[in-house]
Amino acid sequence: MPATVKVKDDYSIKIRRGLIERLGIEILRLNDDIENEILLISDEKVSGLYLQNVILNFQQCPKPQGTRMRICELLIDGGEGAKNFNTVSKLLEDMAALGLNKKCCVVALGGSVVCDAAGWAAGCYIGGLRLVLVPTTLAAMIDSSVGGNAFLNLNAGKNLAGMSCKPSLVLCDTDCLRTLPSEEYKSGIVETFKTAIMCGENLFRIFERGEVNLNIEKIIECSIKFRANLNGERAKCIGYEIGNAIESLSDYEISHGEALAEALQIVTRMSKKKNWCSDETFQRIINAMKKNNLFVSGRSFQPELIAQAVINSKIAGRSIEISVPCEIGHCEIKTIQADDLASLMN
Repeated sequence: MPATVKVKDDYSIKIRRGLIERLGIEILRLNDDIENEILLISDEKVSGLYLQNVILNFQQCPKPQGTRMRICELLIDGGEGAKNFNTVSKLLEDMAALGLNKKCCVVALGGSVVCDAAGWAAGCYIGGLRLVLVPTTLAAMIDSSVGGNAFLNLNAGKNLAGMSCKPSLVLCDTDCLRTLPSEEYKSGIVETFKTAIMCGENLFRIFERGEVNLNIEKIIECSIKFRANLNGERAKCIGYEIGNAIESLSDYEISHGEALAEALQIVTRMSKKKNWCSDETFQRIINAMKKNNLFVSGRSFQPELIAQAVINSKIAGRSIEISVPCEIGHCEIKTIQADDLASLMN
């Protein structure tokens, strides 16, 4: 069912089918000032699916008399390895070359990398431009679209450079999910499963019953509502640090979903080992992962390597705070001595 989630008083996230076909109308509804310039930022894969229809939609949508709209487009690499300052720097130079003005509205059309890079560019250019996010992957819909922050990767680790850039509007068109490759869709399912562990029984039981695809819009809505209440505090998200460490160690050759799935198994084992969660909670999480084909067999890297990558990314002292599941719907941030982290992962 269509839904609209209000993130505090800052912006709305609309979830429904066919929103991309209404993009021009939705942006013109923002009103304050009629935007006379639109910059579409996308990647080659997504642009091939949607960009021409989006441009046509902007050109043909009803406008107030006398309104003229200039539409520009820029493409970036959509791979995780491109989520860095080099990409943002090139975007800013290209935006300046286009002569974009303060009334420009930046529209990010793509996955998490596009949304984060566009967010940074919109936040930096001429002191900040209006931003509209149109996430086209499941992971981006429930992650990049929520919280009002954009993140870039550094050589030291993933998502270590962040800035605040609240969008004016987020449009989650669930029709986009039908065009996702299976691996990318699965990455998003892992993100929603992580949220279900943190959120509670109602959402988690959908995974236990194996009814994810039948309830995907409800899962997206519940995930967005829950994450909006985290207020951008990623430290509360289970598996976050370890998943990022695995991705970084692989030079982003391991997919986000696979890295996160392994991280969820690691933090769940850690919680059981330290008696922070019961055997029943441990088994429910692992069984639900298996039922939904999210379970990762084997290790990507040795625990010592993963632990060191986590320590490096934390830029901290000899203790580390990591969120772990204690019950379904209840996670806690635990302080772990850095020297003990690798042994807890075994």
